[in-house]
Amino acid sequence: MNEVGFNKEYTMLQLRYGALKERVANQIEMLHSLVCTTGPNIKARYMMFVGRLEYKAYELKVEFSRWKRRFALRQAALNRGETPDLAAIEATLKREFAEFLKEMKRRSDEIKENAKLFSSKCLSDKEDTAVRVAYLNAVKKLHPDLNPNLSKAALDLWNEIQSAYAKRDWEAVRLLAALADSVADGVEDFASAPDATAALREACEKLETKSRELTAETVRIQKNAPFTYKEFLDDEEAVTARQNELKIDIAELKAKIAKCEEEWNNG
Repeated sequence: MNEVGFNKEYTMLQLRYGALKERVANQIEMLHSLVCTTGPNIKARYMMFVGRLEYKAYELKVEFSRWKRRFALRQAALNRGETPDLAAIEATLKREFAEFLKEMKRRSDEIKENAKLFSSKCLSDKEDTAVRVAYLNAVKKLHPDLNPNLSKAALDLWNEIQSAYAKRDWEAVRLLAALADSVADGVEDFASAPDATAALREACEKLETKSRELTAETVRIQKNAPFTYKEFLDDEEAVTARQNELKIDIAELKAKIAKCEEEWNNG
């Protein structure tokens, strides 16, 4: 074993390593909270206040485009001196608008998913803090980047915690995280390395790199949707204005579609 007890550089690196592990653990927890909790909650609010109307407007625009194309196909047949084949026209529309219909289905499913999230019971500040503290403890003890020598049992527990978090099963997160101390076994033993100081220095450099990556990733996601919706959602006047704008678009599109239906039926 190396004599590291009186090595000043080694001692300083130990302090640096401990501080870096704490910093990275907090960054991981914060990023995970942003991606899995804060972001989805912002998106759910946006979908309920504005997104549903945007989806309806999109749906009606697609339907109006289908009507215009339907008329064009019928007129093309008439121009050729043919009797329009209505079944063939509908088959053509189905083929041409297949991708639009897929997009409408995707958006519809997204609205339903976010409506479910929006209506679900929110954690109180106290409950949210308890979950975050529990998860942070799990990160410190079980995250592979911070504990490189974890056993299969420890990794399995970490994966279970991740799964529970993704499902927003907060009680499971707390209960599973409470088991972290009993299986944590991934701490590196630098003192037993052939060159303990070099090994500890390399570990610190890896954590520094990880910290920079986490900082960059956090900044990146906060510059994009749904985080960019937050300022807009906090402005009640802006939200109301956008809702009114979409409602006008929807009413106008409904009127155009109704007129198309009437003209088609009167052939």
